[in-house]
Amino acid sequence: MRFASTILAATTLVLLNANSAHAYGVLGHTLTGQIAQLFLTPKTASQISAILPASYEGLLSNAAPWPDKIRFLDQYKWATPMHFVNPPNDNPPEQCLFEYIYGGQDNVNAIFNMTATLKQFQLTPPTNVGDEKTREDALKFFVHFMGDIHQPLHDSTPFRGGNDAPIKFGKSKSNLHSLWDTLLLTKDVKERFGDNPQAYLDDTIKLTKTIWKSEAASWTSCGPADSQPANPWSSVTKQVKTVCPIQWATVTNALDCTYVWNDYSATRDYSTDYFQKVTGPSSDFLYQKLLAQSGIRMAAALNEIFDPASTSSASEGTVVKRSELPPRYKRAVEEALAR
Repeated sequence: MRFASTILAATTLVLLNANSAHAYGVLGHTLTGQIAQLFLTPKTASQISAILPASYEGLLSNAAPWPDKIRFLDQYKWATPMHFVNPPNDNPPEQCLFEYIYGGQDNVNAIFNMTATLKQFQLTPPTNVGDEKTREDALKFFVHFMGDIHQPLHDSTPFRGGNDAPIKFGKSKSNLHSLWDTLLLTKDVKERFGDNPQAYLDDTIKLTKTIWKSEAASWTSCGPADSQPANPWSSVTKQVKTVCPIQWATVTNALDCTYVWNDYSATRDYSTDYFQKVTGPSSDFLYQKLLAQSGIRMAAALNEIFDPASTSSASEGTVVKRSELPPRYKRAVEEALAR
């Protein structure tokens, strides 16, 4: 399947996919939020707690799934295309090419947008309830979109990001997108960690301090601000030097060729060798690494916005508290694993 490289084609593809791409499941987004929480500075964590509703208990993990819950409400339908981005000449596994064309509504632009909104409200605090709600929503969207951009099929064009690519997963039938959203994660939690998401989280954090340690220190580094393509919020986003969604998406998109779409077949059972490859040591625990990158980069950006005086990188940040999975999310993963 080939795609035209014009702006018109890119915009059309975005609109066609608007209601089809599904974000990481509840567990995936919850985990990215928890990873980020562990690397927030105390000042950042305090400010985030003040912005979020009291029922969230100051936890990013409680905020992360929110955009999927409200995406079909009339007042939030504008955000639907912001969960993904469709590079126009992308054609994995033959060619993975992330050429970003500004289209106004996509995952890359959404991250720039929410970053700028949060930064602007730090410079000029809200003066009314409406502004406070805008800031709250921007924070929740930012946390969620940071998870989405690290899911390879949210940065891929063909077959509606894999939604129209059928697969077999054990005795079940699904599609490639759902495989990367939920199936790989829930199976990994079940088989390696005894259905214990907290153990999975602990192991992911341990990997950042062991086999990923040398590279994790660079996860929060972006190129020079001047190398980032212009966007309507450039004057603000260039002040946040740890946010570079085009750079992240380019790297993640390349995984669509090396791993995600490699040897694709609708009759293949993706619960066996494919599962072992993308979740195990041969790929450097790729699936976990993407969750870790999302959370650590999220924390770095939030620390830069809310605690700019802090000099420690997110990968070396202070764990402010142990972030346990809320009971309702433990139930969610138990239900998913039982299916």
